[in-house]
Amino acid sequence: MTEYVNSIVKLDTVGLSPAYSSVSPLNDGRLMWVWGTGRGEPVEPVNANFSDDEGATWTAPTTLRLTTGEPLRAVMDGNLMRLKSGALGLVMRSMAQRGEYESDYHASLIFTKSDDEGGTWSPPMQINPQGTNAVITNERTTVLKDGRIIVPYYTGLGAKPIGDAKKVIRYSNEFGNAERGSLSYSSAYYSDDEGQTWQRSGNEVFVMLEYGVRGSFSMGEPTVIELNDGRVLMLCRTNLGRFFQSYSDDRGETWNEAEPTDLACCASPCNISRIPSTGDLLVIWNQISKWETMTGLYRHRLSCAISSDEGKTWRNHRNLESLDDTTYVEPGPIDVDIIGKYHQPIDRTRYHRAPGPLRCNQPTCTYVGDKVVITYGYCVFGDKSVITDTYGVAYDDLMQQLGIAPYGRANRVRVMSTDWFYK
Repeated sequence: MTEYVNSIVKLDTVGLSPAYSSVSPLNDGRLMWVWGTGRGEPVEPVNANFSDDEGATWTAPTTLRLTTGEPLRAVMDGNLMRLKSGALGLVMRSMAQRGEYESDYHASLIFTKSDDEGGTWSPPMQINPQGTNAVITNERTTVLKDGRIIVPYYTGLGAKPIGDAKKVIRYSNEFGNAERGSLSYSSAYYSDDEGQTWQRSGNEVFVMLEYGVRGSFSMGEPTVIELNDGRVLMLCRTNLGRFFQSYSDDRGETWNEAEPTDLACCASPCNISRIPSTGDLLVIWNQISKWETMTGLYRHRLSCAISSDEGKTWRNHRNLESLDDTTYVEPGPIDVDIIGKYHQPIDRTRYHRAPGPLRCNQPTCTYVGDKVVITYGYCVFGDKSVITDTYGVAYDDLMQQLGIAPYGRANRVRVMSTDWFYK
């Protein structure tokens, strides 16, 4: 149950935290870490770092280039995949523009592939039709055993907000509202010819409690994985205190009604993968209680769990990051979360690792032999005065102690044996 690497990668190496990135093994044994800058006006080149020691160290960033010699340009949210032909595929989010209303947000998904292990890439093609909105997060796509590529995405319906749609008043205090006056739904695009043409799933998925009697709620940032019985499982974040899931019985062409899982969460995505040596599913996500969400400990706990029954139940809960020692959070009643401002905990006894990062999320997960390479963002510390007044340490000194100065944010790399997750 060995951990081999636990290191910080600063922004001068991987330039966005959380990196919204993707990591994939190459045929020569190296690892490739692909990321975008997050800036879309203008859209900047996509970058990659390489490791020849299983994630222990990484090269300086290199700009990815097309077969024409031009830089490959996209915004963020890398999704690397190994296609059935053996080529590398890459899906990313491209242009992003926001108008006056939530529904004015337009993002496009692009697909490109490389026949020379990432040396050059084909001219990117847009997956979703022009004028439509499709948003993806990092490492959410999958390639089925028969070669079909499934790209899950989400988008939303919005209206002109009255007042500040991001805030609600409860208990005489202001809280954030993750939905911001919109209704998000999830769906997918799929391709049977390695990205040359794309089809959209026949329906959308969102939460309808008691078939809509108790209301309809958003499902976003979906991730998908193929199950052993041929179905495809989609896991989505919600603002209801737990993940919801949907199944496809026809390889992503349609999706069944969403149902709740027993994974307590905040409004943050997860990463799901299959451990090659055991066949079990591994999920990595921000496990948190409603109380912690309200008190500003929004994504401080990054947890993982194992499923040996294809996602029906989860066990062996462990933490990759946490300010306390809680490894399992009992999911509460299904109800809308309200979000407090990022805030270091006042309870220094329970949260004995504070002050620390309050946003540890957007994980990637890659298997190299009997090892698992995980990366994730590591940032956000809340009100600086709380750090100084409660913990007696200056903000800049804390950044130095954590090894993330001068940027105040970084990406963390963890490499451990697969049996670490079974402890």
